[in-house]
Amino acid sequence: MKVQDVMRGYDYDLPLMDALSDPELSVDRRVLAGATVGIGLDTAYLSVCQLEEAFSALASDHANGVEQGRGYEDLADILKDQSPYQMRVWHLLDTTPLQLALEDLAWLKSLTYRRARMARVVREEKLMLRYVTDEALCEGVTASQLMARVSAVD
Repeated sequence: MKVQDVMRGYDYDLPLMDALSDPELSVDRRVLAGATVGIGLDTAYLSVCQLEEAFSALASDHANGVEQGRGYEDLADILKDQSPYQMRVWHLLDTTPLQLALEDLAWLKSLTYRRARMARVVREEKLMLRYVTDEALCEGVTASQLMARVSAVD
């Protein structure tokens, strides 16, 4: 059997779906995986990397007794930007103990990397497979789009 035959119709969200149904994973990690379904491959990975770096800097600040250091500033910038996916992950982790949040972000970073890495495999096998995000499939205007217009005017 050829790789092209196996990969035909591949779903980039498959690793996320696998995580959703993995009873070995914590509920928190399964929810993080579910929150990532339908998010662009680059967007998911880069957003999680940025969040992990900010949480790590915040943990470092806390360990060094710094209240408003780099971690605080990085997270404040992320929260100010209001990226829908990052806000989704933020709200899932903001009340989680910091060390556990860092572990969950490292896990999610690895998962989103492996998910995005499949795009290279698909390209190398010259398969005509495109990932369509939930946003691209959305019919009509969303609340997020309407609110972005309002805040752009302010």
